[in-house]
Amino acid sequence: MRWKNFRKALSGKDVTAFDKMVNACWTHTSAAGMAARPVLAEAMFMCILLYQQLELMEIKASLERLEKKFQKT
Repeated sequence: MRWKNFRKALSGKDVTAFDKMVNACWTHTSAAGMAARPVLAEAMFMCILLYQQLELMEIKASLERLEKKFQKT
């Protein structure tokens, strides 16, 4: 991995967050391959952004469910 030294410099939660970002890239490699971008980093960043957007959507949906639950009580 080209980012190995970067990862080594991180600590605690930063390492976990970094690993999640890298895993997001691997999760969406087929979509990144279809983008056919000459700069690999562009596809990598798009995968990370997609993963973060999915996470935000999930958090928002959870928050909305909690708000509805508390409005009923």
